[in-house]
Amino acid sequence: MKKIWMISAIASTLLCAQEITQESIAQQLESKKVKAPKESGFMPDLSLIVDLSYTKQSFDEDHHTEHLEIPGFVHGGGHDHGGHSHAPLAGNDGFNLNYAELSIGASVDNYFDLMGVFHLTEDDFEIEEAYATTRALPYHLQAKIGKFKSDFGYLNNKHHHNYNFSDTPLIYQSLLGDHGLNEVGAQLQYVMPLPVYVMAGIEALNGENEQSFGVDAFSPHDADEDFEGVEKVSQPGLWVGYLKSSFDVGGGTLLGGMSMAKGKSRIDHLEDEEGPHAFAGDTIFYGIDLTYKKYFAADHVITWQSEYLYREMDGTKYVPNATEDAWAKEVALKKEQAGFYSELVYQYDKNWRTGIRYSAITQNDITANGILQDKPEDMYVTSAMLEYNPSEFSRLRLQYNHNSSLYNEEGEKNNKNEVVLQFNYAIGAHGAHAF
Repeated sequence: MKKIWMISAIASTLLCAQEITQESIAQQLESKKVKAPKESGFMPDLSLIVDLSYTKQSFDEDHHTEHLEIPGFVHGGGHDHGGHSHAPLAGNDGFNLNYAELSIGASVDNYFDLMGVFHLTEDDFEIEEAYATTRALPYHLQAKIGKFKSDFGYLNNKHHHNYNFSDTPLIYQSLLGDHGLNEVGAQLQYVMPLPVYVMAGIEALNGENEQSFGVDAFSPHDADEDFEGVEKVSQPGLWVGYLKSSFDVGGGTLLGGMSMAKGKSRIDHLEDEEGPHAFAGDTIFYGIDLTYKKYFAADHVITWQSEYLYREMDGTKYVPNATEDAWAKEVALKKEQAGFYSELVYQYDKNWRTGIRYSAITQNDITANGILQDKPEDMYVTSAMLEYNPSEFSRLRLQYNHNSSLYNEEGEKNNKNEVVLQFNYAIGAHGAHAF
């Protein structure tokens, strides 16, 4: 009986304290004329996206698939760089859990929004994006700081589930890799007060993209402490600028952009079992993008999307000696490489979409010590897809790819034909996609 009285007394005290606390807070807010935070400040928007697929592949030569490469761009075999693992270019047959993406976002206060996107696979957990964006800067300015996808080009800042196809175009994969320009840094954008949309932006980024840039120092593995290797890049090591505009034409809307990225490169493949090497130098990118959308009704639209990318790398290739305690040779290396993709997607209604895409490498000029290397340029991928969306939260996509960009270790082309059945599901709050 005594325990019951004690519990009742404690409960009464807590209830009274809660009433007093709520009343005092309300009085303080009223007296100081402070706005109570919005509910979203305490309960962020949450979403989860899961992407799965079933893949069936065939090759011209099925027994030569372990060391497939895109010559001059992506070397053969699976590998791991900077904490990211990469599957061989042959890919994986059967069922695949591609990723799960968890997004959390809310307004911090009247001045900042905070967003986090977390990428999960069976083997890795990655902070894909985590950034704060300003809400109230004057003069049509907006700033962003943290880790984010760069606004270079058109496709780079999109997440995988926003793609019109199940994979990235060949030229993006070859020049920017699986993750694109996804960096830690700062961004400033300015929307010009004009009758049409014109936006200019600049970004200062660390420059850790492993396909074209990189920041880490390197030296032969068994070199002594006095050996002078290649120093780490001082950060920010990558600068990006772009100009984008949009206007109506022919009953539709055209969005176009020009982009440039310039930075230092430290590409370390010294861990490779075959042909270990490293590169240090300077890299510059140029990009042009055009996207045209014509709406016949709210869910009846045709979209044409294209980009052209050009990369120039100029520096030194380092090759270690047999004992890996010094450089066996240093080669003056210059790469001038370019390509494009173009895709046409037709959405019949809110459920059905279909599309085709062509992506090709148009330039692959590599000069070593002033001598032009013999590298192929006839590399391309053609794709076609049919998509059914039962609702805005689920998607089934059937895609066919003919990949004519892969070469085996003997320098012979090994075409790949691939059929992908993709399943994509989303739950929770998810913002509208950009144009």
